[in-house]
Amino acid sequence: TSTGGPVALQTVLKALPKDFPAPVVIVQHMPATFTPAFAQRLDQVCEVNVKEAADGDVLVPGTAYVAPGGRQMHLVRRGGEKIIHIVDAEAGQTYKPCVDITFSSIAETFPGEVLAVVLTGMGADGRAGAELLKKGGSTVWAQDEATSVVFGMPAAIAEAGLADRVLALPEIGAQLVYKV
Repeated sequence: TSTGGPVALQTVLKALPKDFPAPVVIVQHMPATFTPAFAQRLDQVCEVNVKEAADGDVLVPGTAYVAPGGRQMHLVRRGGEKIIHIVDAEAGQTYKPCVDITFSSIAETFPGEVLAVVLTGMGADGRAGAELLKKGGSTVWAQDEATSVVFGMPAAIAEAGLADRVLALPEIGAQLVYKV
């Protein structure tokens, strides 16, 4: 998510119960100076645990991990564990963190195991990664235009034919609970 993302993410995460049976990985276009406070604020208002992701974090159900601003977040598998790997952004990368980079690492490491949701935001970040996720058998949802602050990112998913579902923001959290 990008423009409009903080409110959208709060709406989705507040719908998830404390015992949500899956980990949640969040990529919000946001500078490094804001992501720690953003994660802390979400943690205070949501039942699921929310934290800024750190290199080496093991994904656990009922916890949401916010990608640190100014860096890139990859997911890897070590043994049976799903691990977050945080790396410095490379010169020339427009988005830091970047949805495409995170989605690409997930598609490579966990094919068919993911439900990805692209929320409000400018541009098309997430489209290339969503295509890889779909090729691997994962599911992709997009936020609808009516409830998006900026329909760029979800529109890129929908217009490319990558969205399994296009949902209004208030429906996404409840549908996640139902699906997962």
